[in-house]
Amino acid sequence: MKIPLLIATSALTLAAHAAPDLKATAAKIDELVNAKLAKEKITPNKPASDEVFVRRVYLDVAGRIPTLHETTEFLKSSDPEKRAKLIDRLLASDGYVQNFYNYWADILRLKSNMVGGGQSLPAFHAYSNWLKDSLRTNKPYDQMVRDVVTADGKTYENGAVGFYIRDYNMPLDNMAVTTQVFLGTSMVCAQCHNHPFDKWTQMDYYQMAAHTYGMTSSNGLTNPLLAQAIYGGGTAKKKATRYGGAAGKFDMPEGIEKKDVGRAMTEILRPLRYNTVIDDSHRKALRLPHDYQYSDAKPKQTIEPLIPASFSKDGKIAKEGHSPITAYAAWMTSKENPRFTTVIANRLWKKLMGQGLIEPVDEITDSTVPSNPQLMSFLEDTMKAANYDMKALLRGILNSAAYQREAYTKDVELGEIYNFPGPLLRRMSAEQIWDSMVALYKPNPDTPSIETKIEAETSLRRVEWLDRALNSLSPKELQQYTVKVAQKQKELAAEVRAAQEKLDAATKEKDEDAIREARRAIQSQRKRIDEAVDAIVYDAGFKRFAELADAGRLNEIIKDEAFVKEVELVLKSGKSEKLSLEGALGLLAKQRRAKHQEQIKSRTKADAERFEVTSKNEKTSLAAWENFRDTYMLRAADLRSPAPNGHFLREFGQSDRELVQNSRDEASVSQALMLLNGKVFTNLMNRYSVIARSMDKAKKDGGEAVIDSVYLSLLSRKASAEEKSLLKPIADNADGTDRGDVLWTVLNTRQFFFIQ
Repeated sequence: MKIPLLIATSALTLAAHAAPDLKATAAKIDELVNAKLAKEKITPNKPASDEVFVRRVYLDVAGRIPTLHETTEFLKSSDPEKRAKLIDRLLASDGYVQNFYNYWADILRLKSNMVGGGQSLPAFHAYSNWLKDSLRTNKPYDQMVRDVVTADGKTYENGAVGFYIRDYNMPLDNMAVTTQVFLGTSMVCAQCHNHPFDKWTQMDYYQMAAHTYGMTSSNGLTNPLLAQAIYGGGTAKKKATRYGGAAGKFDMPEGIEKKDVGRAMTEILRPLRYNTVIDDSHRKALRLPHDYQYSDAKPKQTIEPLIPASFSKDGKIAKEGHSPITAYAAWMTSKENPRFTTVIANRLWKKLMGQGLIEPVDEITDSTVPSNPQLMSFLEDTMKAANYDMKALLRGILNSAAYQREAYTKDVELGEIYNFPGPLLRRMSAEQIWDSMVALYKPNPDTPSIETKIEAETSLRRVEWLDRALNSLSPKELQQYTVKVAQKQKELAAEVRAAQEKLDAATKEKDEDAIREARRAIQSQRKRIDEAVDAIVYDAGFKRFAELADAGRLNEIIKDEAFVKEVELVLKSGKSEKLSLEGALGLLAKQRRAKHQEQIKSRTKADAERFEVTSKNEKTSLAAWENFRDTYMLRAADLRSPAPNGHFLREFGQSDRELVQNSRDEASVSQALMLLNGKVFTNLMNRYSVIARSMDKAKKDGGEAVIDSVYLSLLSRKASAEEKSLLKPIADNADGTDRGDVLWTVLNTRQFFFIQ
């Protein structure tokens, strides 16, 4: 790990600050908000009721509405500290991790298919795990930023490398995102020309980008010996030298050319693509574009890493002994960099209050003035004193009277200064709506999905095993196997050409059977190449594993003790002399799923007893519900990112993760149709769902009890007399077939979709 002196010194300085006192922080926030309101002659909103507060704080912190039990327990409590205690519980919950994962995934543009289609899925899983773990352990924000900005290595070792893989082969675009997200500055226009509306020049942009330009998402070999084995002569020698030495000569048999070897190596490395980032800054220099038109430099001139004067007094930050990237990360996250602290404090304030003290949050300029400068300065000081503990600032805001007032329900026009007489009335995000549906559907809605965890672990384990198998081969072995793959490719190519000729002939003859057979031969080539690579290369590496593991010597080539134990356990479970690498991976996945399946069976059995399920049809129905809750009704943070088109999340405005914070909250006809005709409501009325069971339980006490159970579940309050008079005829329906209409009616109100 790279820990430059600049970072260590900054950390010591921050540690000297005393942790902020919660009550003092909340009181100071209120003092500064109230002073501005008094100056503007604005009356603050009334304090929010417990009913409003409990729903708001669950949505803002846990990302969902509270359950019926959570609401009723809070409302009946007479503890004068119950709000502060609830805030603490929520900040320590899995719900916090899920909710703020959605928030940061939107900012960082996390996508399941970041690049290269499904090949980047392991990188996404690793990046996603890193983000969730950072939130779960409450990693300081400045450390999180240093983690991603300096990230290098393999996905299975350092998930933060997803930050660079997300912008694979686009280092200049990555710089624009970095400054936008962490410095609140839009520099993207300066990538091609001097910014027309701001101070940034194209030279500024390139000098900033020179720090991160060397962070290379590599699909090549990172084992020096193997690189020497593959790359030989000419420009390829430079590639090998980059990995630690001169290239060895590659002996090729008759009929195999360099291009054949190149294609073979491409196939060998295909399963490992988009899983490695290297810091190549000591060899990779950034040059100005060929059409650079300004007088301060010449086209194609090499650019040294430099921070523009407006950001740094002395400009250069890459001190001797520090790589450009570590120096850049240390400068960016230093408490002496005011822009860094301003941006995160402003983002967190907006997350809870609905609008930032600076708007837009990521277009800050030197002329930007916060709506409340004194409050902005205090929030920044609080972040520094808390060593960038995000929960410390969130806790202070949540406990303030400013946050706990009734919402401001009028529109704030573009450019209008908002002084925060209360939080803004906001529509729930797509994720909050969906996660609230999950809370209505199943118990323990914050529990992370085990299925998602297993999928991520399986994906990353596959990459790790393949990578280690490849790197366990000797240079000579890899040369031999690469030639074999090249020969196999030529054989398959000849077969495909023959199949294509048969297809052409069969098409002319209109022979449908022959056409289908020829097409199958052509379409199977991809699978056959993959199988050949596995059999020739990766199984050979796995065989080396097995031999060394049987002899108790696997740690001679692999220093990762946990991985060595994992291999040994798998080999003990299978017959190592017959087990292929794919077979071993399948066995590993099977072992991970077996325990989960036992947990599901145990839970289903307990549910059957609780619901008094006895008949075969009822058991089948219960099993279907259990499966549906585990595979579909998952929190948004455990689903594909973003959800596929047509999914509830996308219809309600989930970001496509192409741009920073690209979600939408506008109403649409498709949303109304989904609520009218979609499966969401039908699923909620399943007899085993949480909301359906609460309505059935209330039924014995009459229609009004049913109405109250719905209102408490969805809106965290009981229905008013007027609402009861409107809904009671439906709730009192003798046969009960229309009780779902009570739920449907409340679910479709504006009150449900807004955070009051």
